[in-house]
Amino acid sequence: MLIEELFDLQAIDEIARLYPERGNEEARRLLELFAADAHRALVSIRVSAWLGDAAALRREAHRLKGTSGSVGATRLQTECIALERCAGEGDLSGMLGLEERIEHAFFVLQETREGIRSFALFPKARRCSTMGAAT
Repeated sequence: MLIEELFDLQAIDEIARLYPERGNEEARRLLELFAADAHRALVSIRVSAWLGDAAALRREAHRLKGTSGSVGATRLQTECIALERCAGEGDLSGMLGLEERIEHAFFVLQETREGIRSFALFPKARRCSTMGAAT
């Protein structure tokens, strides 16, 4: 996936600007913490699905949707919106495709983690990579 498909780059730029001294490093650290929390949340979502606990799944998906949006992880936020919608429909035991949707959310999280480590995520790096491509 392209970095622009995973993140709201303007939000990432704003996060980096919050740290005038070490903006990109601190923003990357914050995003790594987010990714670790997102992994725990998706494990909780998976367990809730296995147990048929729609209310717990919905709560966790809603929380992860909010934090994903706050850090600019828009693709993961979209996955959480879909999971929250599924949980809102009620009976998880008969819900076709829920496990596949959860697995896809894990895949998106893995892509997000790779994006966090990517050189091109932060503004200074994007300018450098764009300039390098032009020559």
